[in-house]
Amino acid sequence: MDRVIVVDDASGDSTREVIRSVGDPRILFFERGQNGGIAAARRDAFALSDADWTVNLDSDHELLVGAIDGLARLLASAPQSVDILGARYQWDTGGVTPVDIPEGIVGYRERIILSGQNDNIGADYLCTVSKRLRQLVQWEPLRGSFPDTLFQLDIAKIGRAVFTSDALAFEKSNGAHSWTRGSAEQRWARRCKDAHDSVRALELILSRHGSALRRWGKPKLAGLFGQGAFFAALSSDRRLAWRWAAKSFSCGFQYGAWYAPVMIVLPRFVVRQLYLARG
Repeated sequence: MDRVIVVDDASGDSTREVIRSVGDPRILFFERGQNGGIAAARRDAFALSDADWTVNLDSDHELLVGAIDGLARLLASAPQSVDILGARYQWDTGGVTPVDIPEGIVGYRERIILSGQNDNIGADYLCTVSKRLRQLVQWEPLRGSFPDTLFQLDIAKIGRAVFTSDALAFEKSNGAHSWTRGSAEQRWARRCKDAHDSVRALELILSRHGSALRRWGKPKLAGLFGQGAFFAALSSDRRLAWRWAAKSFSCGFQYGAWYAPVMIVLPRFVVRQLYLARG
């Protein structure tokens, strides 16, 4: 490992002081002027890297002992055409993700098919990418969880992947800055804040990968439309919310789809209470 790049997304915490106290010249610290969300921070980190391979870690992750050696072994056994290395996360709750790991080389079609299956490879895995891929694909600096899905589809379209069943990193279930965790009130506030970016990210997913998703990944597409309908309604785009909800039902009902009609018909404060009650 040649370098550790730390991007502080204008957190306002003691990250700078902690890095300074470590005193290791291999650590490159970059502080953003304003908070832009996790995808923007990842974009900056990738731009600062000149390594042959880059491992992506968020604030709720840490590498396990032997992780770099494990990735090196995976790379040594992979064909030269591989641009993506994947490994599992070991959760502090005792589980692992992904539960199911594919064997052999995984291309674009296989990634789409598998991402629509429960417990299989999606976005939640330890992702390591080659310099070639990092130079061809950039993170879209949008908030929410859809930019992660977009990035994974973008890299899968032009790069082949191999996965190991080993857990090489640790994931915390109570990450302070995680988009999906915290109280129901905190999650609601984040979703309201990120609604417009989430709609934009899904529009990019559909423009770049819609045809492939309709062909190979209808379960995945149904889920995306369902979640998209929720965010479109949250951003007050009623026409788009209805359209995406209908498309979700046509692809196969997903839990998010019913939110759109409810959010359009009911006042916002009632929808908020329903969301909080759902937990």
